[in-house]
Amino acid sequence: MNFWTAFKQGFTFNRKLIQIISLSLIAALLFSTVILGSACKKKADTAIAESTSEQEGLISGNDSGTEANSDTSVTGSIQSSGSTAADTGSDDETSSESVTETATETTAEVIPQEITDLITEADNYYSSGEYALASKTYRDAKSAIENSDLTEETQQLQLNLFAVKYKKAKEITDTARLHYGNAKNLEYQQRFEEAKKEYEAALTIYPKYQDAINALDALKALMGLE
Repeated sequence: MNFWTAFKQGFTFNRKLIQIISLSLIAALLFSTVILGSACKKKADTAIAESTSEQEGLISGNDSGTEANSDTSVTGSIQSSGSTAADTGSDDETSSESVTETATETTAEVIPQEITDLITEADNYYSSGEYALASKTYRDAKSAIENSDLTEETQQLQLNLFAVKYKKAKEITDTARLHYGNAKNLEYQQRFEEAKKEYEAALTIYPKYQDAINALDALKALMGLE
């Protein structure tokens, strides 16, 4: 075997060896790539799963926090409303107790018998149509109340018992007296018919006005009407 032949055989063998080594390297590289890719994919899937789990946990936590805050807000609102209602109820009870205490204190204060008798007497006069006497007696009762040792509140309560009747009795009496005065002037002027109408007007307002009754009877006699 000459040198050239030996060289060719050696080159052929080396080339096959190189091919084998190259193929082995390529195979090893492909295997490594597959293994590495699988590992990376698994790691990526794990990371994605963990990230998704964390996000779900955060969302769940936020929802729980929102629900908790909502429940807390609703509970706080209910408690606040309950507290307000309780405060209002307490205020009403306090106000009621205050009114009751005031009424009790007023009731406990003894009203002088003189005042009670005057008011009763005036009411009887008013009911029977004796407005002049009712007005006078109410005035006496008012004076007795204002000069008494009763508290201002009790005095006002007593005055309120007959304030309306006193005012009406006084108005009736004053109006009837005005007509009576006009009738007297007309009668003095011998304007008898006009005087008669004024007396009648006075008695229409105050039927038990005794002075007007007497004056009208006398005028009718003078006029020959009786």
